[in-house]
Amino acid sequence: MAGLVAAWVVPLLAYALGLAGLLPPLVLVLTAALLRVGRTLLDRLVLAAALLLGAVCAAGLLFSYWPWGLHPVPVAGSAFTVLLGFALVTGVRPRLPRPTAADLAPVLAAVVAMLALAWPYLRADGLAGRLAYAMTGEDNSRHLAAMEGIRAVGGYLFAHPDAAARIAPDGMVYYPQGFHLTAALLDTFLRSSTAAGGPASTLDHYLGWALAAYALLVLAVVWAAGRVAGRLLDPVRAFALAGVLTALALGSELTRFVVYGYPGESLGLALTAILVALVCRPVARTGTQLCLLGALCVGVGFAYLMFLPVVGVLVLAWLVRHRRAVRRRPWLLATVALVTAVLTPLPSVAGLLFTDQVDNVTTGGGVFPRYDAFLALAGLVAAGLFAGGLRLPVWRRYAGALAATVAFAAGFRSYFQVLGTDPRYYYGKTLHLLLVVLLIGVGSVLLLRPAPGRARARAALLARAAVAVSLVAATTGVAGLVRGGGIFAQPFGNRSTTWADAWWSGTLDRPRQADVTVRALAQAPVRVGEVTVVVSDHRREGYLETLFLATLQGSHGASAPAFYHIPLSEPARTAAVVVAEKRPIRFLATSPEAAAVVEQLLTERPGLRARVTVEPLR
Repeated sequence: MAGLVAAWVVPLLAYALGLAGLLPPLVLVLTAALLRVGRTLLDRLVLAAALLLGAVCAAGLLFSYWPWGLHPVPVAGSAFTVLLGFALVTGVRPRLPRPTAADLAPVLAAVVAMLALAWPYLRADGLAGRLAYAMTGEDNSRHLAAMEGIRAVGGYLFAHPDAAARIAPDGMVYYPQGFHLTAALLDTFLRSSTAAGGPASTLDHYLGWALAAYALLVLAVVWAAGRVAGRLLDPVRAFALAGVLTALALGSELTRFVVYGYPGESLGLALTAILVALVCRPVARTGTQLCLLGALCVGVGFAYLMFLPVVGVLVLAWLVRHRRAVRRRPWLLATVALVTAVLTPLPSVAGLLFTDQVDNVTTGGGVFPRYDAFLALAGLVAAGLFAGGLRLPVWRRYAGALAATVAFAAGFRSYFQVLGTDPRYYYGKTLHLLLVVLLIGVGSVLLLRPAPGRARARAALLARAAVAVSLVAATTGVAGLVRGGGIFAQPFGNRSTTWADAWWSGTLDRPRQADVTVRALAQAPVRVGEVTVVVSDHRREGYLETLFLATLQGSHGASAPAFYHIPLSEPARTAAVVVAEKRPIRFLATSPEAAAVVEQLLTERPGLRARVTVEPLR
């Protein structure tokens, strides 16, 4: 009884004191303490996070319809109650293993990767400085609007489309919202409030969660690589592997997830990486393994459903391989299978029924990847596999996972060949998955040289540490992190470099557009029933500034007719806006030439003056 009281009193007190942000880490630690799988503390925490992320995606359906939405007290109280009930039913008492030195390697990798990509935001000057980088990827506006829409309605957008219509764009209503709901829920805990924040606070918090999703991806990849490598790793090799993978992640196109704003894909790939590791090297308890795989399937389905074909093949292969052990838990198998089968495809089914997701596969620009980078990584992994890895069950399973991923990417590539077009946007996503699976297999290179004995390892510790540092330094150079270039280099204007180098150098930021947006935000506060549109004599800039202005004002959805599906250049853009948007329109002109465009339109169509005004941007 005392435990049940504490399960609700602790959230109440934390919320009242403004400390609700401490509750999610507490739930994570308690979940890890109730698990009985994993050798190390980090194993427990990663597996607990996998369970909780899948559970949050599923529980989001409950949050969407119960009367309390995402309020921290009922959410945390329910979580603590479930954990207490599990402990009472099973007789398990909280216990955590001691941390090891190798646990620190994936954590440091995630922190370094996150800080490296957060640096432009950290050094930026105020809202305009951070917005200049955020505007590099217009997807940031949509993901921010979706996250804030979920906070406003207290659940998934598809559960309350009318209530979310003002804040979130229509295209996000049936988009997979695993990241957005998780970020919105954690943000509500962090703020100890369900109220919306101001524009600067809203942007900062969203960017923080997007960076956290990328950090989780790096953590998951490094952890998965270490789990697959297993006993090949001692502490020195664990840190060397973490350094190599961090350099490769930062040098590769995975950096683009932060630059352009793909937080949902970051989360989906992180969960997929954990699943690959668990399929290759399952946990000792069949029941726990079943629950973990089910939670990961649900998480991937809600975060980034495109990876589900590969995930489904891997889970099916594991079920077939372990069919005898699974048959001994028929009730658990039936329960997990039913829940997983119902929830995992839910976003896919909703998207197919209510949107044109199938048609979206062929949209977007052409994708022309650096295949030499994939060839180099594949050759490295193959060297380890053929050097003895294929004699070991864990590496044979990894080879099967890699083959399934290659087949998935090749299938997409063949699909576009049949259509007679260049491979499109979503083909690049299959290559992101392939890159992550290849990174997980980089540890196979350790099979080229057997692990030394303990006495020899102690005697040669400095030499081995020097070798590890040299390996990380060499990978950093090959990945092009120091001076650009490298195996992942992409064309940026008149030079070829990495996404990370372009990001750090300021090549990609948009200071003029950000300055205009911030000035418009101050000059034109939201008026009910009116839309504000920025007019610029630079192509696409008015669109981008209006887009982010509406997002920061919390009116992205309501203002969508003023910037979606219309021309990007003047004077065609202004003429299209007055046709698409039937409400009163306030045009903010960034220059006399831009103002002249609107005045000319009003001269030609004087009837518009009743609902259209134009003023210079101050």
